[in-house]
Amino acid sequence: MKFFSAQAVRLFLLLSFLCILPFSQLQAAEPPLELWIHPYLPAPELVRRFTPLARYLEKKTGRKIEIRISMSYGDHRRRLGEDRADLAFVGPFGYIQMTKHYGTKPILAMVEGNGKTVFHGVIAVRQDAPFKTIQGLTGRSFAFGDKESTMGTLVPRIMLQQAGVEIDRLSRYSFLRSHNDVALAVLGGVYEAGGMKEEVFHEYAPRGLRILSKSPPIPEHLFLAGKKLPAPLVENLRLALLQLKDPAVLTSIQKTATGMAPATDREYDSVRQLCLTYGNLGPMPGE
Repeated sequence: MKFFSAQAVRLFLLLSFLCILPFSQLQAAEPPLELWIHPYLPAPELVRRFTPLARYLEKKTGRKIEIRISMSYGDHRRRLGEDRADLAFVGPFGYIQMTKHYGTKPILAMVEGNGKTVFHGVIAVRQDAPFKTIQGLTGRSFAFGDKESTMGTLVPRIMLQQAGVEIDRLSRYSFLRSHNDVALAVLGGVYEAGGMKEEVFHEYAPRGLRILSKSPPIPEHLFLAGKKLPAPLVENLRLALLQLKDPAVLTSIQKTATGMAPATDREYDSVRQLCLTYGNLGPMPGE
């Protein structure tokens, strides 16, 4: 009897301890959520940019958030499609490519920049370059971003084609890892022109870049949730993003960010059309 009494006492004490344990400590026992980012900038820069957002979401959800950077755009697409990411930040081209192969995922929010849910890409050249129009790039070298980058490859290739500069009319071209790499390659004279996000262009413009041509507006980047997350948590994350107004968190992600906006899959139909146009251009030589 004494043995069972001792066991009962220990069980009672344990249950009492759990009852008075702060709820936040109980949540801390849950595994962290992983926020995956595509490598459009160097990994250390992306970790720095998204850390304030991770801390904000931790406060709103009570779950620890860990930032992860995908090895490539393709790896990012497969990870999202196979539901190996709890949360993800993805560009419009990557999102469309992912939905084409794996179907849709829960959209949490899209970035709002300067009060708008669209952004632009540019084809940039050095300040001292002789080119005045895209047509002047015939027979010249060009730096693209990752093959699955919206503003690094998809949009600039279509801009070139619409200006009559087919890919085989360039003297040479390469796919570089990030928008920063493209900007630096053009500044360094390794390539005579390159495609990049407008935000990245403005970062490097004071060093000697200028815009040769600017793209039409494209729907902004978006945040997705994995299908394995419980529905209440997905709604909590969505609400937290839509309520985000802290400039310190927003401008860390993107200098022009002013908030987050609701988004649906249909809002990216224009990007689907661009992808069809891009596909009709055929593979680049060497692919």
